[in-house]
Amino acid sequence: MNDELDVQCLPYMPLQIERLRRSKAWLRCKRNPEIAFYMVNLWMRAWHEVPAGSIEDDDDVLADAAMCSPEKWEELKDDILKGWDRRDGRVWHSTVIEIATEAVGKLRMNKSRTAAAREARELQRQSSVAETVTENVTNSVTEHEGKGREEKGIEDKTTSDDVVAVAPSISQDFAFEAQSIRLTAANLEQWRKAFPHVALEAELWALDEWAGTKGNKWFTAVSGALAKKERAAVDRVSTAAAVRDRGGGQRRADPRI
Repeated sequence: MNDELDVQCLPYMPLQIERLRRSKAWLRCKRNPEIAFYMVNLWMRAWHEVPAGSIEDDDDVLADAAMCSPEKWEELKDDILKGWDRRDGRVWHSTVIEIATEAVGKLRMNKSRTAAAREARELQRQSSVAETVTENVTNSVTEHEGKGREEKGIEDKTTSDDVVAVAPSISQDFAFEAQSIRLTAANLEQWRKAFPHVALEAELWALDEWAGTKGNKWFTAVSGALAKKERAAVDRVSTAAAVRDRGGGQRRADPRI
């Protein structure tokens, strides 16, 4: 039994009509309709207590919760409290506890679905940003290389589709340097921001030999490969969220429970 059970966020308590009509408690109410009023008041009070399904075991508190006069309470309390258990200074109603526990479970499930959907949307947004940043990095490197050729008086015969990385030199420091892939700290950081869900250095080492087959277009090729891996990560999260979402049952009028 959960001593922290709390459904105060729910403004109403579900009423299982057939279960109630067939119960012994309602049979007693048929013989004495007055106690039905007191019983329902106790159920409602217990619903919004913490722990849910319980009330302080004190005659004054219970009579007040039942909206019953002290004199009438002394007369009827044994009938009214049938089905309640006493422990730890409180009275507990197992059916109210059961319904509250079910409600809390559904609240948590819906909260988890909402969080998963929000995470999937954020990953999609970041993936879109990543593609934009990749394009900016590519353009920046291309522009840098073009200026370098102009300063050296070298004719640039590459097309607009040809993208090359900054050529390594003795005086230049690289934050990442493999056989084919060489990145400055600035470019490495730009890629790290562009592909936040990729183990960047590990992927660069894995792609290095393949990048060597791309000649002076290795930068574009590696950017595309990393962007594809980033999208795959986003898709996995979206798929997981969709699977979790399909796992729920039929919703009631109020989707919170």
